[in-house]
Amino acid sequence: MNKKILPSVSVIILCLAISAAPVVGAEVPGIFKRYFQDVYPARVGLGPNALSRMAAPGGVLPLPEQAAIELALQSNFDVNLERHSPLVAREDIRRQHAAFDPTARFNFLWDRLTSPTTSILAGGNQITEIRTDYNFGYRKDYQNGAGFEVKADGNRFRTTNAFASLVPAFNTNFEVIVRQQLLQGFGTALGAYRIRIARNNVVISEEEFRRKVTDVVLQAQDRYWELVFAGEDIKVKQESMDLANAILKQNRDRLEVGSAARLEVIQSEAEVAARREELIRSQYTYRRIQDQLVKMISSYQDPREFSGEIQPVSPIQLPAASGNDFKPLFQYAREHRPEVMQAELDINNRRINLESARNQLKPRLDLQASYKQVGLGGTRLIRDFSGGIFNAPIIEIAPGGWGNSLRQLFSADFSGYTLGFNFQVPIFNDEARAEHATALVELNRADMRKLSVEQTVALEVRDALTQLDMNRARLEAAQAAVRSARERLNGEQERFNVGMSTTRDLIEAQRDLTSAESVEVRAKVDLIKSDSVLDKATGATFPKHRIDLKQALAQNLSQ
Repeated sequence: MNKKILPSVSVIILCLAISAAPVVGAEVPGIFKRYFQDVYPARVGLGPNALSRMAAPGGVLPLPEQAAIELALQSNFDVNLERHSPLVAREDIRRQHAAFDPTARFNFLWDRLTSPTTSILAGGNQITEIRTDYNFGYRKDYQNGAGFEVKADGNRFRTTNAFASLVPAFNTNFEVIVRQQLLQGFGTALGAYRIRIARNNVVISEEEFRRKVTDVVLQAQDRYWELVFAGEDIKVKQESMDLANAILKQNRDRLEVGSAARLEVIQSEAEVAARREELIRSQYTYRRIQDQLVKMISSYQDPREFSGEIQPVSPIQLPAASGNDFKPLFQYAREHRPEVMQAELDINNRRINLESARNQLKPRLDLQASYKQVGLGGTRLIRDFSGGIFNAPIIEIAPGGWGNSLRQLFSADFSGYTLGFNFQVPIFNDEARAEHATALVELNRADMRKLSVEQTVALEVRDALTQLDMNRARLEAAQAAVRSARERLNGEQERFNVGMSTTRDLIEAQRDLTSAESVEVRAKVDLIKSDSVLDKATGATFPKHRIDLKQALAQNLSQ
């Protein structure tokens, strides 16, 4: 090997190795930055627990419903778990694009061989050959079925063969190759179909995230309003116990003056104890529901790690009775429900698969054209063969080298062209036909699946409207029952004061009022909750609560 070339090649290899090696803690320049650094995807992290910063330990946290929803988006484990799916789907796009990534190559080979000869015409009794090969290449395939390739090859050849006229000899070649699929894959290569499907899958995963987040939001709303009900129920139970205590005090006073029997005092004491038990159950129910709400809106392992007390502050505002016609709500749901959008995207994917399968039914016809230039250079040995071909003396040495070869290469004096076709026809093409038939069936199934989803959505919208109407009717009936129970209690209290009613009658009237007030609060909360269920059924949860899908996906996203 030429001593001038060895150091140059070594330096080239060393520079490539250094430039390709990532340095820890340093920024990697150029194309290698993309290769080594972009392969690491973003990660989803919970980040700080926002709930812990909103109230002092042991303090009261006034919490609106919208704040509870935003906390759930930030810290809920289920929401953060679902954020990973779109990340995986996005990486699949890059994976499918890899089929069209350009490829660069560099090969280097040094080979030395000494071999005996079998003929005096081989140029000596033994021949030593030293070959140095190096080649560069760049290839890029395109989504329209075309391909482009550039190759640059060269070698340095040194031999002891007496008949060799160039020692060492430098061969250089430069070639440009263009390929195009003319039938199968023309206009759209197979990998391009996969990229389109991968892009649709990203949207499908985002819609799945929206569906899961909608469920979490609905659960957070359910726990929030259940906490509201539990708080109101505690107030009702407290008022009921206060009324029972008032009767007990009144009966004790009457017993002292002899206008009441001991039995009435005992009845009043038993009623106070019963209502205290009801109040205690309501208080512990409030604590349980608060734990459930803390679980929904935070990342605490134990909800009691939050030592404060959540106090719902959103007013009980009843939904309007107008604007609940089925047809416009169902049409809105068809346009906004994640399940319907997923079904439509699935149909689109099946159509892409069918288009790809139909393309595979075609025979394969590829066109390839190339243009090539060559060069040759080296030190030419001029021998005198007048005394015979064996041991012919060297009479002149014409210096030359790699530069001569390159000048010939780029002078275009020595060039060539190629044009060719590759035609392949499967005899029966059973695999492609089966794939095409399967794609047709899958498309039909996707169409049927969408109709099934729309039917389910229609039922959910209809059911939510029914629940809304039912709870509104329940509320009207409960309000009427409260008015009647309050009037009855007032009447029984007046009769009791004048001795015309018994303690039992007054206690029953109080119980009826307490029960009616609890039913009224329950009907109000259920009406608000059924309105949230209607939002979910129509796909209006995100816009109603000003939730942006892209921002929700990007939340807690870090590198």
